[in-house]
Amino acid sequence: MAPIGLTDVAITDFVVNQRHGVKGLVDVISPKTLPSCYIQLPEKRVTTEKLIMEAATTGRGSLSTPVIPVIDVSDWKDPSVAEEICEAAATLGFFQIVNHGVSVDEQNELRAAGRGFFDLPTEEKKRYWEGSSVSDTAWYMTSFNPSKEAKLEWRDYLKFEYLSDQVDFAATWPTVCRNEVVNHSNRMKPIGRKILEILMNNLNARVEEQTLMGTLRMNVNYYPECPDPKLTVGTGYHCDINTLTLLLQDDILGSLYARYGDKWLHIPPVMGAIVVNIGDMLQILSNDRYKSVEHLVMASRFLSRISFAYYCGPSYDSVIEPLREVLEKGEKPLYKATMYSDYMKYYFARPHTGSKTIESIKLP
Repeated sequence: MAPIGLTDVAITDFVVNQRHGVKGLVDVISPKTLPSCYIQLPEKRVTTEKLIMEAATTGRGSLSTPVIPVIDVSDWKDPSVAEEICEAAATLGFFQIVNHGVSVDEQNELRAAGRGFFDLPTEEKKRYWEGSSVSDTAWYMTSFNPSKEAKLEWRDYLKFEYLSDQVDFAATWPTVCRNEVVNHSNRMKPIGRKILEILMNNLNARVEEQTLMGTLRMNVNYYPECPDPKLTVGTGYHCDINTLTLLLQDDILGSLYARYGDKWLHIPPVMGAIVVNIGDMLQILSNDRYKSVEHLVMASRFLSRISFAYYCGPSYDSVIEPLREVLEKGEKPLYKATMYSDYMKYYFARPHTGSKTIESIKLP
C-alpha cells in the first residue's frame, strides 16, 4: 500500500473510516513524528512530570502519597485479606492481587493470543470492525469514541461480551484467540465473585449476583509504539462504569496510572499480578464507601503494550441505587436510582475527557 499523506483528515480517514486502526497506521507509515490528530490539547494533557510518583509510604492518615497495595490472596478466608481489600477499595479504588491461582504460563498464553489478533492482516481484522462485525459478541475498534473526540487515543482494541447462557456464544470469535479468551473468563469470574463477596460482606449486604456480575465483558487493548508519548495518551483519563475490573497488564513500566487527589499513582507491573479497580456501580451501591477513581494509560516510545480488562457489571436491566443496608442508620442516599443500560448509553456517547459519568446521577 502506498504511504498516505500525513494530514489530520487523511490519517483520521485511514485509521477510522478505512478501519486500519493505529496498528495499521504504524505498519504502513512508521511515523517519526506524532500526527497532530493524536496530540492532546495542552489543557487536557497529562505530562510526564505529573505522572512521577513521589516516594511514599502506605497507610491511611499518612501525609505522603500512598502506593497501590499488592495483596496476597492465597488464603481468601484470611481476615487480613478482606481487610486489605476493603481498605484499598475505600481509599484508593485500586489494588493488585497475587497468588490468585492463575499461572504466569496461562497469562502468557493469553498475551500471545491477543497479540496474534493484532498481527493478523488488516483485511482479516476488519471483519470484526464495530458496526459491521461478523460476530454479535466481538468487536474491533480504535480509540474510544472517534466521532466525538477532539483528539484520538493511541489505542486499538478488541472487545468481547460473554453470554454464558448461550452454548455457542463464542463460535464467531477470531480463532486466533477464541479459546484463550473463553478460558480467561472461566478463570476471572470466580476471582471477581470472591472479591465482590468480600466487599458486600463488609457492607453487611446481600446482593444478587445478577446485580454484581450480570454482564461480563473484556477488552483486549493494544497500544503500538508511539513517536512521542508525552504529547498523546493511550487511553484518556476516565472511571470504569461497571462494578469491578480485573486487569492483566504486561511488563511495561510507566503505562498505567490512577488518580489520587491531585496526583497520579503509578500502578507498576508485578509478575503474575492482576490489577483490580472499583467501578462506578460499586461506588453507587456503597453510597461512596468504595471509590471509583480516574485512571489512564500512557503509550510507550519503544514498545507496544497489550492488556486485558475483564469487566464485571450488573445485568442491563438492573436498577442501581445505594443499598438499604448502607442507609439503614438514616444516612442520606447520594445518588438517584439508575438503570445500568441507561448509564452505559450515557457513558459510551461521550469521549474520555475526565468528566465523571457518576456526577450525572448525583443527588443535590
